[in-house]
Amino acid sequence: MKSSPLRLALLLAVFASVLTLAVSQSLGKRTGAMDQLDLLIDVRQEIVSEYVQKPDEEKMVDAAVRAMVESLDDPYTVYLDPEELKPFDREVRGTFTGIGAEVMMDPDEKRARVVSPLEDSPAWKAGVMAGDLIMEVDGESTHEVSLNDVVNKLLGDEGTKVTVKVRHESGETSELTITRGKIEVQTIKGLRRNGQNHWEFMIDPVSKIGYVRILQFAPKTADDLRAALEQLNGQGMRGLILDLRFDPGGLLEAAVEIADMFLPEGKTIVSIRGRSVPTRVFDSTDKDLAADVPLVVLANEGSASAAEILTGALSDNDRAKFVGARTFGKGSVQQVKMLPSGEGAIKITNAHYYLPSGRNIHRLPDAEKWGVDPQDGFYVPMTPAQVKEMLRIRREGDVLRAATATQPAPKVTAQWIDEYLKDPQFAAGLRTLV
Repeated sequence: MKSSPLRLALLLAVFASVLTLAVSQSLGKRTGAMDQLDLLIDVRQEIVSEYVQKPDEEKMVDAAVRAMVESLDDPYTVYLDPEELKPFDREVRGTFTGIGAEVMMDPDEKRARVVSPLEDSPAWKAGVMAGDLIMEVDGESTHEVSLNDVVNKLLGDEGTKVTVKVRHESGETSELTITRGKIEVQTIKGLRRNGQNHWEFMIDPVSKIGYVRILQFAPKTADDLRAALEQLNGQGMRGLILDLRFDPGGLLEAAVEIADMFLPEGKTIVSIRGRSVPTRVFDSTDKDLAADVPLVVLANEGSASAAEILTGALSDNDRAKFVGARTFGKGSVQQVKMLPSGEGAIKITNAHYYLPSGRNIHRLPDAEKWGVDPQDGFYVPMTPAQVKEMLRIRREGDVLRAATATQPAPKVTAQWIDEYLKDPQFAAGLRTLV
């Protein structure tokens, strides 16, 4: 059927109107954006030309960028300048090159002190000990030098050398030349170390109960956990406690891969939804490694992000008993995008995580529900004083020390955990399994 001239004219008129409206809206948006940029340019020009002193223009731009990001009121969306990218990259990758020692600032001595050398690290092999006070680095005193500056002096290219003068807790001093190496941060720990200073994961050889603590979700975490599970399976494991307390999270891929080790095929692990990203659902595969082992997960208000994803996946699918307290509620997805200018990157929130039940993990303003809650009957709160004491004992157990004659390891029972580790959540988890 042919269109009449009048009908064709009307169609053309409507099309022209729609096109005009679309173009005008597009121009309006562009004009609005350009007006806002003009405001920034105008203010900058006035300051540069009229301010009583010559301003630092690089500092002005940096401040404007950070203020723009801060206006989002999102602590997880941040601008990272090139210098800030370096430690961020080390944290995400879980690797760096240096001597391999955890250090802190001693406020009384005003110097950096070694909390613990890392296992099999250059520092450990060279004779650095827990508690050592770092007196000099390459002949330069560390007195009143910031912790960041000391750390940056200890870091360096693989194969290069650094000379560190330390004062041991005995009062003796040693000058140690250490060859820097690639350090992989341990993200999997057990309850205690064996005679070779390696972590043991079987805490009850009679009941065959294992214990694994995940400190963060880094690229090697899933592989390290897989090795621990294979070791436990070889020892006849009949139950496992997975401790995710105070785990700040990390890589989504690591959390999904670990959840897949415990879930049968076809279970939802987590889903992602956002304004500018397509919805994505992660399901378990047939790669389970411990699908039938009774499982308890320990988590608390310090468990965030990837730790919440794993807790929620195992809890919502009735695969584990979750013992502890409601998790932190950091369920936002960040993408790190390098800026075209080369002046750093922006870590920007572009989606939220959702549990298999559909619950949004993220703690939104005025929200009554967030994170992951323990199942009924398994809520075990701890007071701040209890947490402080438990962490003190835990940190002491994490320190790597020279091998000495040791007494036989005590039998790990819920009562022993309560009395000596001061950890009621861990004790409740063990009671749940036994």
